[in-house]
Amino acid sequence: MGFFGGQTRQEPMTTPSFEEETFEDAFDSLPKLPQPQDNTIIAKGITFIGTVEGEGIVQIEGRVEGEIKLKGSVTITTTGEVKGPITADSVRVAGEVQGSITARDNLCLERTGSIHGDVSTCSLVVENGRLDGSSKMLAAPERTFVPDPPAPPVDSVDLEFGAD
Repeated sequence: MGFFGGQTRQEPMTTPSFEEETFEDAFDSLPKLPQPQDNTIIAKGITFIGTVEGEGIVQIEGRVEGEIKLKGSVTITTTGEVKGPITADSVRVAGEVQGSITARDNLCLERTGSIHGDVSTCSLVVENGRLDGSSKMLAAPERTFVPDPPAPPVDSVDLEFGAD
């Protein structure tokens, strides 16, 4: 019996149809993970104690206490501090370094930067920063020159000329 004594109307019941989802389809709908990058930032307010070693680009805005051995570049920003030796291809100092620096390619000491230790590099740029230590100029690394292979000779019979 329906509300207020009326007849109850029966609606046909339908079941929703679900498509069967495969295992692979479930993962396709998930968001993709970010691609790994070659750079690392040690943020302001962070203190890292230990050895930083590897390849890539490291930007130091906080503090590192330990050795940095890198195939790549190191940038110490105006808020960055490093207490320990640094070995890298390229080093840029706008903050403070207490330790020796070996820059295989180049070293740039910016006007806000200070280095308390010895430096060794092929190319040194000092923009009025402070260097408390000695500097040693290294020989430029030998660049391996590989010439392009010669172009194959062209036979004059194969050449085509236009009407002009």
